[in-house]
Amino acid sequence: MPRWQRIRNTVLTNKTVLALWRIIKRTGTASESPVSFGIIAFVGIFLLVLLNIKNPNIALPENIHTQAAPDEVELVAFQSAASPPYVPPVESFKLRRGETLISLLRRATIENGNAHDVVSYLKKVTNLRRLQAGQKIRLIRQANNGRRLSELRIRDSFSEEAVVRHEEGQYKAQRSPIKTYALTHFVSGEITDSLYLSAKRAGLPKKVIIDLIRMMSFDVDFEREIRIGDHFYVYFERDYSPDFDDIENGRILHAKLALKKRELEAYFYEDKNGRQGYYDAQGQSTRKALMKTPLDVAVLTSSYGKRRHPVLGYTRMHRGSDFRAPTGTPIMAAGDGIIEMAARNGSYGNYVRIRHNGSYKTAYAHLSRYGKGIKKGKRVKQGQIIGLSGATGRVTGAHLHYEVLVDGKQVNPMRLKLPTGRVLQGADLVTLQTLKVAVNTEIVAIKTGANILLVDREPSTPQISKAR
Repeated sequence: MPRWQRIRNTVLTNKTVLALWRIIKRTGTASESPVSFGIIAFVGIFLLVLLNIKNPNIALPENIHTQAAPDEVELVAFQSAASPPYVPPVESFKLRRGETLISLLRRATIENGNAHDVVSYLKKVTNLRRLQAGQKIRLIRQANNGRRLSELRIRDSFSEEAVVRHEEGQYKAQRSPIKTYALTHFVSGEITDSLYLSAKRAGLPKKVIIDLIRMMSFDVDFEREIRIGDHFYVYFERDYSPDFDDIENGRILHAKLALKKRELEAYFYEDKNGRQGYYDAQGQSTRKALMKTPLDVAVLTSSYGKRRHPVLGYTRMHRGSDFRAPTGTPIMAAGDGIIEMAARNGSYGNYVRIRHNGSYKTAYAHLSRYGKGIKKGKRVKQGQIIGLSGATGRVTGAHLHYEVLVDGKQVNPMRLKLPTGRVLQGADLVTLQTLKVAVNTEIVAIKTGANILLVDREPSTPQISKAR
């Protein structure tokens, strides 16, 4: 070893470097005089000269950084992981009231031409006219140009998205499935006022409540039979989307009303030909030509027949049934048919009349407003919402006036003899009985454990769920 290297290694030890570093720090903080700065400069030059001589065994104190030439060995080895590749973030925008998708993309600073290109592709896989205020639009910008889109996604249904993606220099549009899990849910409760309000307080979703009322309205006289203390039990489907953390409520699998004098049950059943419906335990369809009452109410305030008119003050024939219904109560079509009239009709106020067949018609008066799309000539399904109750026309308070016409003549809706629906027989009846046992077993399992079960089926497949 050369003599100068031995001198360097003797002088420039770790302890020496640390001692010099302490001297520099003490001197720098002790005074701001020229002498102090001279000492600092001298020590610094001394260290730099010595450090330029290779010595891989010396460890420098923290906060001392050196840069070595490319062909030299660095005195301090820094471990640094390679930076991950840049991934543009997913941005989420909500469509504002009165805003178009193009306007939203402009607000997101996307180039106008690029926005129009993406929207033109998007139109091929979704109906942009159905977009509503609050709709979420997710987008990813191009890495080399933040004003152009790499990807755009719109969730236009619970289980699917419309996607436009930039690939190989061009845009491609497609529909992409959203992962969902099929669940079942059970809700029960006591009726303390109306079925609707009691079920809502128990946590039954509005959509399911409406389906329940539709299902039971063929056999239940809500004015005479529903009483405080009665109970309801509803077992229904739900689909869960973990990516969006939301739930879509599905069809009812089983429902029961435990009334004072009787119990009503309905099971969902689909035969091998795809015909769906609700049946009681004996296989009798719950569906009939007309509902007994077209809404969920607790009080019939005026029945069919002569009465003293509450506004005019004299006795006259009342050719329908009046149900007390707070403004905004959903009114349903009592049966399938075609809207004959949906307009203002004198003392009836806002009025809807439906022709069901050659013999039957029903009429609904004093509505606060009409249901979505309800107009003359429109075909409606039994149980469809045709309007909301109100106090239009010659009335003293909010209620529904309901009429049934047979061959053009108004008759008493409460005494009308309605034809029955389909009756299951043979293999269909056997399958229904097996279904009944399986559903009841699941409900017992839910009552004794969790009230949500993951089921072994696709959301669109009407198979019975299996408890875990």
